[in-house]
Amino acid sequence: MKINQEEIEHIYNEHSRRLYFASLRILGNREEAEDVMQDTILKVCTDGSSSKVENLGAYLTRCCINKSLDLLRKRQSLKNYQTEIISARSQEEDGIDENVQDTCPIVEKIIELISRLPRKCRQIVTLKLIEGFDYQEIAQITSMNESSIRSRYMRGRQSLAELMKKEGIHERF
Repeated sequence: MKINQEEIEHIYNEHSRRLYFASLRILGNREEAEDVMQDTILKVCTDGSSSKVENLGAYLTRCCINKSLDLLRKRQSLKNYQTEIISARSQEEDGIDENVQDTCPIVEKIIELISRLPRKCRQIVTLKLIEGFDYQEIAQITSMNESSIRSRYMRGRQSLAELMKKEGIHERF
């Protein structure tokens, strides 16, 4: 089933911002994140898969994350990954979008602490706390079952709480 121009524009307007920032957090590069976001939307719209999925937002996010990770693997070693994420976050905070209000220092610190979590937990915690997805959507994005998602989230949240305590941050979440 071919998708028309209006539907593509609607999908772009509804999902592009979230996809861009998800990719930017992984890649740390504005231009690459923009390319991945656009490629994701075009691929999903032109291959007809957008009409076959229950939750288009979760499906697009999963595709975008996978494309970003593939690009990251090609571009750099895993050793530099955390440095790139921290760099991407500082670029976001430096005003990628003037409409986004400044992040308070405690949130900046929490985002930096999340980047220290083990990779398996970091992805789940980021999708839950930062992106705001529920467990079912995260399961669709990651192709994992919900019980594994919940378990990793709880471990990641506990690790994050310990890191926050070490840093003197006493916020509840």
